Amino acid sequence: MRQSEAAARGLRIRVLGPVEVETADGPVDVRGRQRALLASLAFSPNQVVPRWKLLGHVWGGESPLDVRNWLQTLVSRLRRSLGADVIETTESGYLLRAGAAELDLLALRELVDSAAAAAGEGDTGREYALLASAVRLWRGDPLEDVASPGLREEAGPKVAELWFAARERMLDIDLERGHGQQVLADLRDLTTRHPLRESLWARLMLALHRAGRRAEALAAYRQVADLVRDQLGLDVGRAVTDLHQAILLDDEALVAEQPAKVPRQLPGDVRGFVGRGDELAGLDRLVRGADGQPVVICAVDGAAGIGKTTLAVHWAHQAVPRFPDGQLYLNLRGYGPEVPVDPADALDVLLRSLRVPPERVPADVEERAALWRTESAVRRVLVVLDNARDSAQVRPLLPSGGSVVVTSRRKLRGLSAREGARHLTLGLLSSAEGLELFTEQVGHGRVAAEPDAATAIVELCARLPLALRLAADHAARHPEWPLSALRDELAGRRGLEVLSVEDDRDTDLRSLFDWSYDVLDARAAAVFAVLGLFPGDTIGRHAVAALAAIPTAEAGAALGRLAEVSMLQQRLPDRFELHDLLRQYARDKAATLPGASAAIERLAAHYVHTAEQARGHLSGLPHRMPIDPAGPGVPVVDFPDHHAAAAWFDREIDTIAKLVLDADEQGLHLQATVLFQLSWQYLYLRGQWRRMVAMGEAAIRSATATGDRFLTAKCYNGVGTGYGRVGDREKQIFCCHTALEVFRELGDLAEQGTSLLNLGSALNGGRRFAEAVEPLRKAVRLYESVGDDLSSAMALNNLADTFVGLGRFEEASGPAQRALDTFRAGREPSRIVAGLETIAGVQAGSGDHQAAAATFREAIDLVEETYVTRSAVPLRVGLGHALLALGDVDQARRVWQEAYDRCLRDGDDTTADEIRALLSAHSGTT
Repeated sequence: MRQSEAAARGLRIRVLGPVEVETADGPVDVRGRQRALLASLAFSPNQVVPRWKLLGHVWGGESPLDVRNWLQTLVSRLRRSLGADVIETTESGYLLRAGAAELDLLALRELVDSAAAAAGEGDTGREYALLASAVRLWRGDPLEDVASPGLREEAGPKVAELWFAARERMLDIDLERGHGQQVLADLRDLTTRHPLRESLWARLMLALHRAGRRAEALAAYRQVADLVRDQLGLDVGRAVTDLHQAILLDDEALVAEQPAKVPRQLPGDVRGFVGRGDELAGLDRLVRGADGQPVVICAVDGAAGIGKTTLAVHWAHQAVPRFPDGQLYLNLRGYGPEVPVDPADALDVLLRSLRVPPERVPADVEERAALWRTESAVRRVLVVLDNARDSAQVRPLLPSGGSVVVTSRRKLRGLSAREGARHLTLGLLSSAEGLELFTEQVGHGRVAAEPDAATAIVELCARLPLALRLAADHAARHPEWPLSALRDELAGRRGLEVLSVEDDRDTDLRSLFDWSYDVLDARAAAVFAVLGLFPGDTIGRHAVAALAAIPTAEAGAALGRLAEVSMLQQRLPDRFELHDLLRQYARDKAATLPGASAAIERLAAHYVHTAEQARGHLSGLPHRMPIDPAGPGVPVVDFPDHHAAAAWFDREIDTIAKLVLDADEQGLHLQATVLFQLSWQYLYLRGQWRRMVAMGEAAIRSATATGDRFLTAKCYNGVGTGYGRVGDREKQIFCCHTALEVFRELGDLAEQGTSLLNLGSALNGGRRFAEAVEPLRKAVRLYESVGDDLSSAMALNNLADTFVGLGRFEEASGPAQRALDTFRAGREPSRIVAGLETIAGVQAGSGDHQAAAATFREAIDLVEETYVTRSAVPLRVGLGHALLALGDVDQARRVWQEAYDRCLRDGDDTTADEIRALLSAHSGTT
């Protein structure tokens, strides 16, 4: 929404009290969930609010079935009431575009920021006037009329704290001016309405003391001490206790004096700050909850260019009212072309900032640190220590009072262990936030003209804030160029070149990465370089050990050190990842590495041998793949059980898929073929059908390249199942016949049986049950002839499914039970689940719905205990039908709802639609 358009409509949204909306036509009545939706958007103005968060704010834990459609409906209703362009739709959520003239919350923030700027200029009169205007916007408790506990808990305290900070700063100015008598009534009222806010009581005590009412000041102390003790079971904070002691001693320092000019050293706030709402709220909570603590320390870490300084400075500007004694800023130059600042020199700067005369500054660093702690103890100051090298550089600079925000590429764990610092790790922006930042810089018009190119640029910049600003600057310097030209430059693996700034190394992306790389030890630097060879997104220590030909323990330690300095992000234990621009930087390093081909072969061997180990826990059948022994430098992971094996595949399947799909690049055709075969059972159990097709097609090409007809036919058999599951029955049947023909020529009876088994399954899937009987019977005979009881049971189970499809339930019962008995004897959970599903179908078809329901439940319980996730939905659908036949409609709907929710979570919209139709069809049944 353009703010001029909103002004023309006279739109006004007020949330600093009961929600009120009006346009030029008069008040707009916004009620119920529309009010909750509007409030959720209004408390994050000009920021994308994700759909999941809106759903939580609007419905809490009682979301409707079709939540997306309901949300769209609410948004449409609001647009009809307020104007079509009030709320913008983005990829991940919705955004309320407003200015201070339209939204009172933004007006409050703008007035507070302007007041802080006036304070920095020493204009106390203007500061006071702006704060007074801000305070007048408050009309009562925000969100009191909004039925959203989650939003009240999340947003209410934050905006209340902003108002409190403004009001308390006004009181401080009044007290500094000697107007204590005049503010006593306000302070009495405020302490009555907010009896546990100790900062108000401290001001009341000071005002009473300065008004010559010492006894009343001491009585006020006793009153707040009793309140805090009775209601919270705590003692009052140090600030109130120290003031009480000073009043008892009639300390002369309590006499109002003309305040000295305080330091306002923050760099300018960045234009177009986007996102980071959770991080800003976290900093707010940290400071807000600091009453009584001597000093609050927050260490912000993250990769180069992630926006650590921008976040710290932006938040610090918002927090100025909380720190009336000053805001200090110091660049410690921990990473860069210059030598890091020595703590002694930093202390000299900090002490001078507090107007300590040079002759009082000691030469010894420990004495300077002690003086700094003494001087800062009595001040409410904010200290921003930017670009720190390590904890040792920061520790002497910590004050005794106020708050400290430290930024560093390194995780300053030492500060956490010894000084109790809280850590805040910055990640990449979301896609929506990245697009918003890019749009703010290049203009809405250019992005609207080429939205696809703009979206691609955001991803090519890895959603890294500095990269996005550099890309936007590149676009701004060439306004006649289409954004697609910039997209193509970035896509051509020239990202770091395009995002370079020759005349400013502090902003040049490659230089920032170089400074981080240059401080690495030799092992960590070598490990980082080989990461440029890795084809996947996330990596663990075993894969790194294979690439670098080093012991696994050393690889893990090196990864940890890289994560410590934000050259990697650690998402989970033993899972690390690079963002795209750092990956490009690593590829540049890897391009000059000797032995790159050998490293890739070791990596492929690691995945082949570990996948072999994992598959052994998922299938009781031999894989028959040609696998040489693991060579030196190839770590192989062992697994205690099928849970661990499936979990490994969960973590590594993306990388395995890339090795299979990109086999041509490295000539790893045999390894790619084998990896597909070893991964097939996992893909089947997880129901990853489209990936099975993509990997299978690539594996056929690789197997053909090796000239091995056996492997080629195996891959046809494997990919056929995927074709059937994605609805391409003709391709599935073609694959079965192709494989069968090759195995007949090779005289391989067992694989002929598998081809016939797959053919019968394909015909069953196409409901060509009569045609499926003979292939499945032949498969049973072939398997029996080679003594493969487990595969024979699989064919029998499919034959039973065929008889169920033909309505011949009595004939189905025998093969189904024989198959299940064999599966149980083999103790392979996936096949037991398949057998139970067939038995339940036989029971339901025979009219024994009670038994069918029990069997379905047994299978579902086994699925939940194991890894056979592909069966979770169809089993629940079957159970729901059995329950419906028994007349238990409520329970049927309950299990269908579980299946529907799982489909939504897995992104299976087709099956979700089918289940929603079932739910709708039986919604009114009693």
